[in-house]
Amino acid sequence: MSGLAVADTSRWEFEVGGLPELRIGYHDGLIVGLLPKPLHADSDDQEMLLCDVLDVDPDVMVGAGIGVAQLSTVGLVLLHRRVTPLKQSRVAWAVGTRVRRQRLVAGADPRIVMTGARPPSDVVPAGVSFSSYRVRLRDGDAVSEVEVWEVMFPFRDLMAQS
Repeated sequence: MSGLAVADTSRWEFEVGGLPELRIGYHDGLIVGLLPKPLHADSDDQEMLLCDVLDVDPDVMVGAGIGVAQLSTVGLVLLHRRVTPLKQSRVAWAVGTRVRRQRLVAGADPRIVMTGARPPSDVVPAGVSFSSYRVRLRDGDAVSEVEVWEVMFPFRDLMAQS
């Protein structure tokens, strides 16, 4: 996508204990967050105004997530499928808040749709693509690499130009 820079996350590291708590249960849905502008430009801290879980069928989840992200009060949408490990979704949320903060500081469109696991191609609407973010996850002395995904929708460039 030409109008939207994808963050270089290769040096990003998160602590397992510092990941956001997500209480999703074993179901498919969207986690919707309303986030204000960052409290401090050089901080990951963002006050969560609202976090809600909406049950959504996996067959329409990608399109529904893109649609919800267009609401003016929505700052971040996370697609969570019951087969996705919760840790993956927690990392995706943390990466999404950091990418959003970077875009706000840069004056870019801050609407973010993230997922902890890339959905199968048969449930992805035409024109939608995914950008991969690889980050390190530290759990005590153990460090692992985790890959999460941002949903890139086809009309993002138009929104960034308006």
